[in-house]
Amino acid sequence: MVDVKEVADKIYRLETPIPGVYGIFVVYLIHEPQGVLVEPGPAAAVPLIREGMSYVGMKDLAYIIPTHIHMDHGGGMGALAQLFPKAKVLVHPRGARHAIDPSRLIEGTRMVFGADFEAHYGPILPVPESQVYVPEDGEVISVNGRELQIIYAPGHAQHHIAIFDRSVRGLFCGEALGMPVDRTKPFAFPSVAPPNFDQELYLSTIEKLRQLDARILLYSHGPAVQREPETLIESVVENTQVFGDLILNAMKEGESYQAIGRRLADHMESRFGIRVDEAGLAMIVGGYTMYYKSKGLA
Repeated sequence: MVDVKEVADKIYRLETPIPGVYGIFVVYLIHEPQGVLVEPGPAAAVPLIREGMSYVGMKDLAYIIPTHIHMDHGGGMGALAQLFPKAKVLVHPRGARHAIDPSRLIEGTRMVFGADFEAHYGPILPVPESQVYVPEDGEVISVNGRELQIIYAPGHAQHHIAIFDRSVRGLFCGEALGMPVDRTKPFAFPSVAPPNFDQELYLSTIEKLRQLDARILLYSHGPAVQREPETLIESVVENTQVFGDLILNAMKEGESYQAIGRRLADHMESRFGIRVDEAGLAMIVGGYTMYYKSKGLA
């Protein structure tokens, strides 16, 4: 049976585990007569999404909204668009052309996840141009009286958006507010991915989203956080700055990527008691180092 839980009024959280792949992939279903799906995830999640929709009694979708077009968030939007041809796929203006023609997205995904990524995650299919809708920053989408505000949220990626459900003050934050590390404690690490991570924009976006005063943070790789959301947001700000300073100082000292990764791993373990795997460290170090080089800081 699918793992579906109602986390706020008519908002259902659905985990879509993928065989052979480590990590949490979360889809959110807003059960209104005009159904909304936030975070389609990779195409391999589509069968579980359909099962989850059936479980909660959703028969159709009016909107499919990935927070950004990275494969683990938007890889399945083309497959879902085919299944629900009346649905509009909402994407940031920087992501629209890649949704319509995903050739570069596929190329980038192969570089990050390997040439055989489709074997695990499924194919990245194009979204028909007629189904793509590009909202403006701050635009409100009304769904049966439920107001969903679309907010541009760059930093993790240039094409990142967040969705604020005004009816429950719930924020679908994607990776704009970091990655919760421990379900029992309100703290998170920055969610960093090369090549487009921008620390300055990331911190600016966090402050922008903080002003919404959300009561529940709906994460795409983690839980729906209702306890101490402000404390969690503050931890993302602090760790974004601390991780960045540590990496920049190591770069200025001429350390190798591997040595920088070890320095960061030691900090995480001594400060939080958490050991991050090599792939996770490589993403963080790669994102920060590319950003600092692009700014001419190291």
